[in-house]
Amino acid sequence: MLKYAIIGISHPHTASLYGSLARYSDEVDCVGYADTSAHDAQDTEKKLRENLGGAVDKLQRFDDWRGLADLAPDFAVVCCDNTAAADVTLELLERGISVALEKPMTNDYKSAKRIADKATEIRARGGKTFVAVNWPIAWFPAFNRAKELCDAGRIGRIMRVVYRSPATWGPYSYSPDGENPPIEFLARTWWYRHDRGGGSLLDYACYGSALASWFFGRPALGVKAIAKNFCLRGDSGEPAVDVEDYSAMIIDYGDGVGLLEGSWSTFNCGEIPSDPVIYGSGGTIVCDRHSNDCRLYVGRSHGSVKPTEVYTCPPEPDFCFGRNIIDHIVNNKPLHPLLDVDFNTEVMRILDAGMRSAGLA
Repeated sequence: MLKYAIIGISHPHTASLYGSLARYSDEVDCVGYADTSAHDAQDTEKKLRENLGGAVDKLQRFDDWRGLADLAPDFAVVCCDNTAAADVTLELLERGISVALEKPMTNDYKSAKRIADKATEIRARGGKTFVAVNWPIAWFPAFNRAKELCDAGRIGRIMRVVYRSPATWGPYSYSPDGENPPIEFLARTWWYRHDRGGGSLLDYACYGSALASWFFGRPALGVKAIAKNFCLRGDSGEPAVDVEDYSAMIIDYGDGVGLLEGSWSTFNCGEIPSDPVIYGSGGTIVCDRHSNDCRLYVGRSHGSVKPTEVYTCPPEPDFCFGRNIIDHIVNNKPLHPLLDVDFNTEVMRILDAGMRSAGLA
């Protein structure tokens, strides 16, 4: 049976990654969890409950993540803050432990390159230790069908990939009433701290950067970006945190462009799809993260028309992070392309350029 550890519990996606692996408890076992250095305002126990859920009471807790790594698990799920991700990953790789990071890969291109170079070195000497970067969108069947349609040439040459992040006011706005915690709390929480890799660009624009690069299938040539703080303000009206709650990017792919937003300041999306729309020379593909449908529109039209084809793509239980990681280790099955370390290094190159263009770095 494979053994794995959870190292870092600061990322709100920790519970979903654990849940994906827990489906296969007859094949993989979690030896324990440990946090890395705390860089937020959350009480440790509260953070554990929110980010790891009921697993807190089922799994062994370690106070020192290096002590947990001493157990030599086959791989580690790393869910620390974005700035800490690189150093933790590199130390685990040096110990011969494979790493599955939650998106985004790191907080900048330099750190991502360090990880990629180490992965290349391991491959060059025949090692099997690997790095994977999980994206929740990798497991959306409709998005994968859209990629298949693009690769099959159903909409001709891809010209534009447009992405709008879903309606949200930030990572901690998913309460029953949809309200954020007090700004004083957010100001001490890592997603709202620039030095820990926070901000809407790395949280949400990263999705658009990954999807555009995946659909185009080639490196970007340049990036232009802007960043704003619309809503994260104190009583004086001045920004209360040093991160942006809105970002927009234009990515140049040569004969194609990516147009995307990363927003923590969208109260309601209305009826506009919040996920990729791919415009080609012969048609358009529309997906929406709130639907399992992938809609194909072929032919010219200046008005509202019915789709040429609608592909209903219901979720598949075994099309998930956990199954892919296990099969990669046991059966040498390829990782999903969105999880590839070199692909994610390219995504970080785009995001790094976007941050510099917007004056965030």
